[in-house]
Amino acid sequence: MKHLLSVLLALPAFPVAAQEYPAKIVRIIVPFPAGGSTDVLARMAAQKLNESHGQIFIVEDRPGATGTIAGAFVAKSAPDGYTLIMHSMSTYTAGYLYRKLSYDAASAFAPIINCTVNPFYLVSVSTLPVKNVTELIALARRRPNELTHATVGMGSGAHLAAEMFNAAAGIKTVAVAYKGSTPALVALASGEVAFAVNNILDPQTFVKAGKIRALAVTGAKRSPAVPDVPTLLESGIKVEANLWTGMFAPAGTPKAIVNKLNEEIARIVDAPQTKEWLLNNLGGEFTPNTPEQFSAFLQMDAAHWQKIIKQIGLKLD
Repeated sequence: MKHLLSVLLALPAFPVAAQEYPAKIVRIIVPFPAGGSTDVLARMAAQKLNESHGQIFIVEDRPGATGTIAGAFVAKSAPDGYTLIMHSMSTYTAGYLYRKLSYDAASAFAPIINCTVNPFYLVSVSTLPVKNVTELIALARRRPNELTHATVGMGSGAHLAAEMFNAAAGIKTVAVAYKGSTPALVALASGEVAFAVNNILDPQTFVKAGKIRALAVTGAKRSPAVPDVPTLLESGIKVEANLWTGMFAPAGTPKAIVNKLNEEIARIVDAPQTKEWLLNNLGGEFTPNTPEQFSAFLQMDAAHWQKIIKQIGLKLD
């Protein structure tokens, strides 16, 4: 009888917890340095959530090891909804790359919502004697293993997309890893490397200043954010790859809290002003999705990138 009573008393715990949530500071961990697209998106979400709940959502940047430092921190955090992570495709997929990790990438996180999807951006330093993808490929074929490309981390989505481009174009270039998008782009703008694959937001300042040249986007169609930039497909290169950014909690977080966060973030991101902001600033688009739909998407997306990882033989320590 005592056992039955304890079970009955425990039944309302999750709904009550969701009703009271959040009752203290919620940390949104970002696996990149401040100022990048993932950080910007996380801060926008936190600001909008704070308009409803007061100054309770804060963003904390924990860059390094292609996001696995932040991933390990969140994976071991209490599954109570008070520590979240804004993963990008890069940092989520990195969990499948490292030989030794303290967490299991496939089971460590509870998907909450996919906030935005956008193509990658192929850019070159303006001093490189190329004006389009065809000329870049021709130059790389004349100089195999000489041209370098910047990545925001070995095994990141941008790095994998660059390797897909190399394979499809039949060229060999050398990856140089940097700790985040900003240092990678500074290196590119200064001529330290020849080209890079990045998100749409971060290179735009350099593109407008004439220090970096936009060559292509990796989506199936041109991005409304940069409509004058052709796709790789238009250049005859059969590469289609997209970068997504989404919110996660540690595995085991009560379903009621996950659903509440999904509903609140969806309301924020689906607002017309926010959708316009996403497109103009990140080149991203939002389609409403449930935690279950996001989870199903992740299974397919992870399988796709694992295939690419296997094809290029990439493993990290």
